[in-house]
Amino acid sequence: MTTTTAPRALPWPLVLAMAAVTPYLALKLLWLTGSPIGLTEAATETMRSTRFVVGNLVTVGLELVALGLAWSLTRPWADRLPARLFALLAAGASGLLAPILLGMPLGQVVETIAHGRPSVEGEGMAAWVFGCVYGGFTLLGVALAVLLCRYADGRWGASFASPPRVQRRLTFALGAVTVLPFALAMGWWGVAGPGDAGPQGMEAPVQRTVLVVSGLLALAAVVAPSARLAVPPQRGRLPHLVVWVGCCTAALQGPTQLLLAHGGTLQPAVAAITLLATPGALAVLAGVHGDLRSVGAR
Repeated sequence: MTTTTAPRALPWPLVLAMAAVTPYLALKLLWLTGSPIGLTEAATETMRSTRFVVGNLVTVGLELVALGLAWSLTRPWADRLPARLFALLAAGASGLLAPILLGMPLGQVVETIAHGRPSVEGEGMAAWVFGCVYGGFTLLGVALAVLLCRYADGRWGASFASPPRVQRRLTFALGAVTVLPFALAMGWWGVAGPGDAGPQGMEAPVQRTVLVVSGLLALAAVVAPSARLAVPPQRGRLPHLVVWVGCCTAALQGPTQLLLAHGGTLQPAVAAITLLATPGALAVLAGVHGDLRSVGAR
């Protein structure tokens, strides 16, 4: 008599990640084939331009990488992944999705207060497309946050037991000085509006809230390790998470805004703070952890 083992149910964060990316991927693939679904006539023509075709292909690839990361983190062999590969993928997921995950729900509240209803509109897109795309980003951010935190805690939990402290003061100070302009600029453009200098196409309250959250995350990354926070040793993981997410946000949001510049026009002010913040965020991490190469080797 033979016995069969029932297949194990997929972990819920992986199921959530799969559900989050499926509508987004379907839309992108339809647009790549020339479908006008969810688009105005003008937006359909724009979507066929070389810039948008390349952008759609890149974003499809990024979604597949995110889904592959989510799947790999549920596999028994995940602990054998090279630490540097994990750090690179985790940094991309954290820096790109954290401002959306935290900013979009809050932004919808701000939008409701400002206009009497939540925002469900995108430029040249139907209301349901906006909800589908950014709702998917938010759910994907939740799924990856759970999976990444579980994985990092299981593999390096002992290293995060105590709150982060600055180990290389000069490196940290140089990084902090170059990250602060990014934090202040994002906060200002989020509150006052991007105007002519900030990231264009980010005028809606929900979009400006994402800018404010990006600035606050970057600021928190600088403050958390330098402030003598009254954090019990067993609660040290949260400040480490703040430093990590804030640094990833500062490092990646600037390049993302340049790559997705409205109309393809680069804003000099955005380029300037990006040139400062991206290496500066790496310096902040190095100042906290000592040597980034040794961190990746653990």
